[in-house]
Amino acid sequence: DYSLSASYVGALGRKLPASVDRNYPVYGPGATTGNVNSRRPYQPGVIGAARVLESSFASDYHGLQLAAEKRGAHFSAKAYYTFSKALEDTEYQGGGLPAFQNSNRLERERGRASNDRTHVFVLSAVWRIDYVREGSSLLKALLNDWTLSGIVRLQSGSPLTIGSGLDRNLDGLTSDRADIVGDPELDSGRPREELIEQWFDTTAFAQPAIGTDGTAGRNIIDGPGFRNVDLGLFRDIRLGGRFMLQLRAEATNVFNIVNLSNPGTGLNAP
Repeated sequence: DYSLSASYVGALGRKLPASVDRNYPVYGPGATTGNVNSRRPYQPGVIGAARVLESSFASDYHGLQLAAEKRGAHFSAKAYYTFSKALEDTEYQGGGLPAFQNSNRLERERGRASNDRTHVFVLSAVWRIDYVREGSSLLKALLNDWTLSGIVRLQSGSPLTIGSGLDRNLDGLTSDRADIVGDPELDSGRPREELIEQWFDTTAFAQPAIGTDGTAGRNIIDGPGFRNVDLGLFRDIRLGGRFMLQLRAEATNVFNIVNLSNPGTGLNAP
């Protein structure tokens, strides 16, 4: 009636393509956002960005997957839990071509994938009451032929990147990240009002100095997690012969759990 399983799941991607600017501007004295093309190494002022499609990037996924199942005539349930981590050399989850902070320093782009969820738990269960045999006919008619079902889902939040919002390295792009100057983690057990007001410590980030890249990595903060409970209650009314009437009551997010959206990730975002 019971089954348990544990699995390691790994998925490795190699030689993934991305478009890299191989005529990336060089920062130096007198650099501004207005003279980007004149600072390019190949034919400055003539050729702009030279984006080359290179198949030299990688992705890695490693996960522990646990599953449990209870089978029975009256009660059955399945539970799944995943503890995992997904890494990428650049952002492949947003669609389109990745935007690098600095095309000459691609090693700084490796980080968690945007669809990475450290913890995911799902439970589904069905309880059918049709086994009451003691008591009067009225009591058995009232208690039998009920079915209660539920689905519970809990998961970690999505990873977030804190962007500068400005072109601090003067390469003509606004894909710069912020500098990290402290610990951004705050207690997630604080009152909801405090979580809404400040999900992470914003003072842990600052604007990079002009001509430099942001020191914060990609996807280093987890956004708010997700919790949801769906319930269904069914009652079978036998009408005789092959006919039966079923009354159904179903509710999504039955406990009205409020799941917070991700906070702003621009350094000057509200």
